[in-house]
Amino acid sequence: MLHRSRLPLLLAVLAAAASLGLVVAPLSQAASGVPPVAKGVVTQAFRATTYAKPAQPVIPAIRYYLAGTASDDGNKSTGSPTASFSRTAPSGSTDVTQSTNAVTSGGASSANDPGNAFWTGPYKGTIKGKVKVSWFWSTHDPLAQANNLTASVIADPGTPKQKTIGQATTGVSNADGAAHQYTVSIDVDGAVGSRLQLVGSPVYVDASEDLTAHYASATAPAYFEIPLGTPPPATLPTTHAIKDTAPLVVTATKIGRKAAEPTIGVTKQGNAFITAADFDGLSPATPRTLIYSSSDGDTSWHNVSPLVAGQPTPPTTADPYLYVDPDTGRIFNDDLTAACSFLQWSDDQGKTWQAGNPLACESPVDDHQTIVTGKPIGGLTTTGYPKVVYYCVNKVADVQCARSLDGGRTFLFTGSYPFLGVDPGNSEDGTGLAVCGSLHGHIITDPDGRLFLPKGHCGQSWVAISSDGGSTWTDVRVNKMPVASHQTSIASDTAGNLYYVWFGADDLLPYMAVSRDHGLHWGPAYLIAPPGVAAVNYPSIDAQEPGHVAVSFPGSTAREASAARPWNYYVEVSTNALSRPPVFHSSTIQAPADPVHRGPCLDRCAGMYDFIDVVIAPTTKALWAAAVDTCTSVKCISATGPSLTSAQAADDAQGIAIRQLAGAGLAGLGEKGATTLPGTSPPGSAAAAAPDRRLAATGLGAGLPVVAGAVLSITLGLGLLLRRRPA
Repeated sequence: MLHRSRLPLLLAVLAAAASLGLVVAPLSQAASGVPPVAKGVVTQAFRATTYAKPAQPVIPAIRYYLAGTASDDGNKSTGSPTASFSRTAPSGSTDVTQSTNAVTSGGASSANDPGNAFWTGPYKGTIKGKVKVSWFWSTHDPLAQANNLTASVIADPGTPKQKTIGQATTGVSNADGAAHQYTVSIDVDGAVGSRLQLVGSPVYVDASEDLTAHYASATAPAYFEIPLGTPPPATLPTTHAIKDTAPLVVTATKIGRKAAEPTIGVTKQGNAFITAADFDGLSPATPRTLIYSSSDGDTSWHNVSPLVAGQPTPPTTADPYLYVDPDTGRIFNDDLTAACSFLQWSDDQGKTWQAGNPLACESPVDDHQTIVTGKPIGGLTTTGYPKVVYYCVNKVADVQCARSLDGGRTFLFTGSYPFLGVDPGNSEDGTGLAVCGSLHGHIITDPDGRLFLPKGHCGQSWVAISSDGGSTWTDVRVNKMPVASHQTSIASDTAGNLYYVWFGADDLLPYMAVSRDHGLHWGPAYLIAPPGVAAVNYPSIDAQEPGHVAVSFPGSTAREASAARPWNYYVEVSTNALSRPPVFHSSTIQAPADPVHRGPCLDRCAGMYDFIDVVIAPTTKALWAAAVDTCTSVKCISATGPSLTSAQAADDAQGIAIRQLAGAGLAGLGEKGATTLPGTSPPGSAAAAAPDRRLAATGLGAGLPVVAGAVLSITLGLGLLLRRRPA
């Protein structure tokens, strides 16, 4: 125990260490073989700010319409492409079409590729700014996603000077076979010598995408606009840095296997489990899921997958998913195989597994599943397992949920749908009938057993709420801010407060809103990006005690969305998330010079895809997260851009597990000691709470930096020595 009179000295030493980039090593690291602290990471503390719509600079632009003839599709297949663009608006009544094929495509940066749709025409000059593309596409693919199309701008295609000068990920999300208009903004920077090419390239996601481009008619007047001049950079909202009194210290360990869209869970015993999906099955391109576990605090990982005849079961997967019941420790693992679902669970830390059946093999198809357990509610009773098991899935036309009252052995449809794929619209908002799809976030339960399913629905943040085990649902809009994706995330703390995160369509930055009445009303949107972050993707959240939340997301500090844009992975912790405004402590998991991805990262980002996860361990209260490193080659890591060569491509998918070693949320650390900068209100003050009286401002904090377990060496005559990050 530390003597009280020494505490001020120790606090001063720790503060100095943080300012010098030093890390005080926890005692357990030396004693128990905990993996080393992640080296070269960026740690920050910041005060969240309320949402402010970013100002978008407006500059004049020249519009070019996509043009061609009925022979375009055949001509590109024979190597004599004819599709072009023109300043003249089309007046015909019949669309011209180009088909695409994700299997035969040579990639988004492949010029004159018959697997892509493309338009080529004369152009000379430098383009720097956002090129707006408004085009029409159709698909019959029931798994159409909001990220299955890459738009590229190529300078001087087919010549030695060929170069991709702009690229962005977009999507074709309506699977009714009709042409629908989609708009994408591409950050372009480069000189064009004589010819310019616009490319639409299909992306292999869950199935071969049958995307068809429509253009050259009055009913499908597809076009792109090139800005005249260089616009000033848009003003992005930002958070406010404060002195970090509880720096977030993490370890990041590669688990030893590729792990596309990983989910993670931790038992009360401290054992962690993560899904590791890779295309290394019995045939050359068959994906399969292995379950990896760590019983030594993220030091090492090993395979604990259920095996049949020496092979993991099921042998293939379309979507992996893992959930650990924080109360019982039951580990649920679910894999989608074609239109079926294969559920397994373990009650002995992954040593043995049993199989269940969550409403398998239905039509049209299962996709994007999510599992949670909850206290029985609404008159439900269970047998053989104390909690109800819920399973929700995208059925394209709707979101369908099932429940199991016997621990996962049998499931039945809950009786109603949280969301329908088609939205009737709202006259108050001026919206009409729209196809929104049925992709959603992960379902959760609160301490009383209520169900909450988040969804970015028709560009808005929504949550479906059920107080009777899914028999009926109430849909509540969280905020009117446009969202960038269907993937939103929600968490409940032990008191039933709810925390909802998403990333905005206007600025691609993460936001959080809080509800203290079971989701019926929500407070304002708070920006929760660390200072300097310019874009994120798929934020996830978990919660424990009131106000204690953990957040994770891929993020980039680069303003321009170039083909070589670097991304790192961020984790954050707040222990006063109910305060106005809250304080967050953040850390990257790798050094900025070692990005986890390069290039576009909107929606299903390269090998990361969409099930990226964060949890708070039930016993230690430490943050754990699952991430993916797509940029592992030396050439990818060192690339500068703005474009990438094939050798520099971010085409890996190595699984990474992250664990919090020290910082906010551990050892009773809170925000009582957080420094308030001039012009801001301290957490919990009347001024901080004033903007929204529906939310009570509460702080948790013991407010002290890490003290217990710190290793300090005091040498007379030499001063204080602190242990640096391990080499």
